[in-house]
Amino acid sequence: METLAKLKQEFAYWYPVDLRASGKDLIPNHLIFWVYNHVAIFPEKYWPKSVRTNGHLLRDKEKMSKSKGNFLILHDAVEMFSADGMRFALADAGDSLEDANFSEDTVNNAVLKLYSQYHWIVVSNFSTEIQGSNLFFFD
Repeated sequence: METLAKLKQEFAYWYPVDLRASGKDLIPNHLIFWVYNHVAIFPEKYWPKSVRTNGHLLRDKEKMSKSKGNFLILHDAVEMFSADGMRFALADAGDSLEDANFSEDTVNNAVLKLYSQYHWIVVSNFSTEIQGSNLFFFD
């Protein structure tokens, strides 16, 4: 009886599902049956609240796959391009049912722009030139 009570408590903690996120390829089969099963088995208060689908992530306009070897592990990507460079590139790639394209040109441009901004603000001594002066934004 104790095990059953613990299972019930855990179920009540996780349900209802607020959001189920999944790939667009699962819409015609897995996600439809997932919703049907929840509606058939559980009372309405445990039905899923929302489902969100997304497209695939492409790398330079090709679908990533292990067999092609064109995938990029996030840890390696951050090592190559920096966390901020990856944020720029992934934000630029898109977020919808359309496939998002991760472009190395985009991330390289983002890193270059970040470096240029850093250099202009910190390295070029710009920040020390204005200390003690009465410069305003419109100067």
